[in-house]
This record gives sequence, C-alpha cells and structure tokens, in this order.
Amino acid sequence: MAHAFDRAFAERAEGFEGRARGRDDGPFLLDCAVACSTMNGLLPEPMLVQQAELQRAGHDNGFPDALHWIVLRGGAPIGHARMAWNSADTHLVDIAVLPEHRGIGAARALLGAWLAVADSHGLTATLQVFHDNPARQIYARLGFVETAPDPYAAFVDMHRPPAQR
Repeated sequence: MAHAFDRAFAERAEGFEGRARGRDDGPFLLDCAVACSTMNGLLPEPMLVQQAELQRAGHDNGFPDALHWIVLRGGAPIGHARMAWNSADTHLVDIAVLPEHRGIGAARALLGAWLAVADSHGLTATLQVFHDNPARQIYARLGFVETAPDPYAAFVDMHRPPAQR
C-alpha cells in the first residue's frame, strides 16, 4: 500500500512532498503532538509531552505495520498521518498538521490519498474522532458516517464504504 499511497499523495500534494516516517522524525512527531493537543494551554508542557509519548507508544505497539507518512513543505515536516491496512478495511490511526500550517491543503492531500487508495482496493475506511473535534464535519463531508454512537464514549467511531467507480 505504501507505493499506492505515495503515488496518490503525489497526485494531490501540489506544494508538498511526502515520505515514510524515518528514524529521525521522533522530535518532530513529539512537537507536532504537543502543538496539536486539545489540552494545550490547559496542561503544563511536561504533561503534554508525556501524553504525546504515551500516544505514540500506543500507536507504535497497536499498529506496528501501519504506514506512517510525513508531509513536508519546503523540505521541513509540517504534518503526518498513520494508516493501518488489512484485506477488509483501512483505519486512520492518527493525522495532524502543525497549527501554523493548517488551511493550506496538507491534511486534504493526506486524506485524499488515503481514501483514493482505499477506494481503488475496495476497502472501507474507518477512524475515531473525539466528540467535540471540529474535524467530524470534515469527515462527514468526505462520506463518513457514525457507527453505533455511544454517548458515553470519548470517541466517535466513523466509517466510509469504498466509493463506487
């Protein structure tokens, strides 16, 4: 799937470059997670760092074979997405773009490439998002619907069947 995603991203990523996560991306991923945390301004930075490290460890352990893609602008990393694939579906594990680089199409290119590959392979796309995350509206516009909403859960599960070509 990495090659298919690479091609799909290149088709949608005018002004951006992309590559698989490398060994040296740890500091960027930590900075990105802290900068994008909904708890920014509410918790002290050491706690934000600890949360980010725990989340990354959870994703690394829970999705060891996931494609982790870094998006760059002018050679510098500005965002990332982690996507897990299997024969039945694909799951968006995480996506984030640094706040100062939002609104320029980086997330749109990442999501568009992910969904294009899912559609070309006939895969349902799934994700989880916090109830109060404004991205829920973006996902709904992309065709995602909520799966058995649980009013007591912190996350909303969403899915999107493959688009018919």
